[in-house]
Amino acid sequence: MGQAARRFTELRAWQTSNTYKQAIYRACAEGPLSRDWARRRRLEESVAEPPDHLAEGFRRAHPGEFARFSVLARASLIESQNHLREAVENRYITEEQRGELDALAEAALREVAGLLDYLESAQALHSTGRSRGLRSITVPPKSDSSLQPRPAQSIHSRSYGDAAGNSPRRSTKEARRRSLS
Repeated sequence: MGQAARRFTELRAWQTSNTYKQAIYRACAEGPLSRDWARRRRLEESVAEPPDHLAEGFRRAHPGEFARFSVLARASLIESQNHLREAVENRYITEEQRGELDALAEAALREVAGLLDYLESAQALHSTGRSRGLRSITVPPKSDSSLQPRPAQSIHSRSYGDAAGNSPRRSTKEARRRSLS
């Protein structure tokens, strides 16, 4: 079993995303990319978002909320990879530089995927119980294949009432009213 993370900075997903962000910032500080402000801003913003999303999701009240922010982090990482390809096409960076930066992005994507697998597991739901927020999370090692993502739950399988739209709460009120009459 992995070690519990008590701060967002202890998450491997945040650490690898932050390492990637710092490498992109260094690449944007020199060469032709440093002079194209619009392209540089798009690339820098796309790599700044994953650590931000992971930090924000870390203290959410439910693993599902944290998972939503982790999905946003993953999308931003992929967006940044697209910006790197555009930078090669416009000769701002070399294919070799893109490959090195892309390897960092892929490492971050793997860690975010592992975090998502955990957040969607029964173990994550059980470990939070009825607490008001994630106090800490324990991310299992990558090789632990015993954790399976939880099945998706249809909104129709939840207790929202019957097919006629009657809510359980309304049924209870009607039952009380009938018993009083």
